[in-house]
Amino acid sequence: MIRTAFICSVALVALMGCTDPSRQVLFDGLQFNGRTSVDKEDKRNFVATASPVSQSLEGAREAARFEGTSYCVRKYGRSDIEWGASPDAEATALNIVDDVLTVQGRCVE
Repeated sequence: MIRTAFICSVALVALMGCTDPSRQVLFDGLQFNGRTSVDKEDKRNFVATASPVSQSLEGAREAARFEGTSYCVRKYGRSDIEWGASPDAEATALNIVDDVLTVQGRCVE
């Protein structure tokens, strides 16, 4: 019973952090939806996305970079990334589909 209450309390605190405006990371003064997916065969390879790009291209670039960097730091303790599809690419070379920016990278050992 106590263990269940403790787990519920931890989950509630975690959920509150997701909606706490003081804990949100803003890019170009705006909030973006970001995600990171990982290659199943080589977990150092990842794809990061950020949306909506229509809010701010620069903000979306930084949000996608943040997703990739956060992943590498959490998993490997380093922020070094070899970008395949870089958030620094020219605007015309960026992979933007349906208002979502997609970048690809590899966490450096």
